[in-house]
Amino acid sequence: MDSDVKYGWISGADACDGREIVALINEAVADEGTLGYAAPMTEAEADAYVKALDIRVASGDCHVFLVRVGGEPAFMAQLSISGMPNCRHRAEISKGVAARRFRGRGLVDLAFREIVKRSETLGVEQLVLDVREGTRAHRLWQRYGFQTYGVLEDYARFGGVSHRGHFMVQTTASLRARVFPQG
Repeated sequence: MDSDVKYGWISGADACDGREIVALINEAVADEGTLGYAAPMTEAEADAYVKALDIRVASGDCHVFLVRVGGEPAFMAQLSISGMPNCRHRAEISKGVAARRFRGRGLVDLAFREIVKRSETLGVEQLVLDVREGTRAHRLWQRYGFQTYGVLEDYARFGGVSHRGHFMVQTTASLRARVFPQG
């Protein structure tokens, strides 16, 4: 990993982190039209998103992993913890975004290693996510061993077209075996 790569779990979505997270999401939206937005967030949407994210991070319901390369935001992932007592063993990867110019630099492996560590610290044994079928993100999750456990035909509507969505799962133990070199 390059020495210009800095990463960690943020303690809150302050103005700086919030702007960087919104910029990453907006870049991904413009690149693929994914992440629940058909167009980049407006200022009002961005403000509301950052405010809600800050509350969720402060409450412990959401953990945000942020990577900067050369001081620029390069990757972000959100790990959302289940609030249900019987489901505390499960967390959702609710966002995962890599800036196009930083793809192929091992940031996804880095993020998954940190997600596994954080999950194990929190007692999370199972990671779930949902993704639009056929996207680059869908293929990425499959490469990391996430398995589809359900498909929703009318998952998302984008560009006037209905798209299928895959609900996927992976255990932290299986993910650990994939992202940590055997030693």
